[in-house]
Amino acid sequence: MTARAPLPAALRPYVGNLWVGQSTRARREHVIPSGEMHLAVRIDGPALRLYASRDDEEGEAVAAAVVCGARSRYYAKRAEPCCTVGAQLLPGASQALFGVPATAIAERHAPLREFWGDAVDALQRELAATTTPEARLHALESTLLAQLRPVEPLPSHVTRAIAGLDEGEDLHVLLAGAGCSHRHFIARFRDATGLAPKRYARLRRFQRVLAQLDLEGTDWGTLALDHGYCDQAHLARDFREFAGLPARAYERARLHPRHVLTG
Repeated sequence: MTARAPLPAALRPYVGNLWVGQSTRARREHVIPSGEMHLAVRIDGPALRLYASRDDEEGEAVAAAVVCGARSRYYAKRAEPCCTVGAQLLPGASQALFGVPATAIAERHAPLREFWGDAVDALQRELAATTTPEARLHALESTLLAQLRPVEPLPSHVTRAIAGLDEGEDLHVLLAGAGCSHRHFIARFRDATGLAPKRYARLRRFQRVLAQLDLEGTDWGTLALDHGYCDQAHLARDFREFAGLPARAYERARLHPRHVLTG
């Protein structure tokens, strides 16, 4: 996978990174939620196909170019041999790039044409005509800049809370320091991220666990306590909910910290 950095200053508040990757085999995967949104454009493969469950053999085709809102649990998809370009999107990106709050695309994949119309066709033609990762990343970057619209910055209490939860700070402390009602805070947080603060905090904690798994040997009890879980069983429940399989099975099936082979 190739990533593009640094990004233009205008995109940095909304885009974490751009990437281009090549898949070489067909397979079914669980994709573990991170609390973030992303968009992806398949250059030379079929439409993205999602599955409702492990027993679903048919699935549902979405589009070759999609935007994925923040999800609260894993989703199942079919990876195909193809080249894909994509962007990791930051809180606030939904309003700036698609003209809707993050809640409008949360828990689903939507065709990118739903928001960008014919600009998606132009992007796909340009991507198909290029041959290098650098040129493809440049094409996506240019389209993102063209689609960017002026928006109000996120409220400071929301940006502080997002940054704090990303680092594992206590949600109740952050709420107490928000300077507004809980109802107002939760509504603005959901508009920015697509998720309620409590769910976002759980997902970001789980991502920190996966990152540590990627770096160190696994002592499950210590790992659970280090990340604020009550015990190992508490962490095991999050594995089943967010990854769709037990922790030990995750270790065997992991393709990437957020992608798990299922068939």
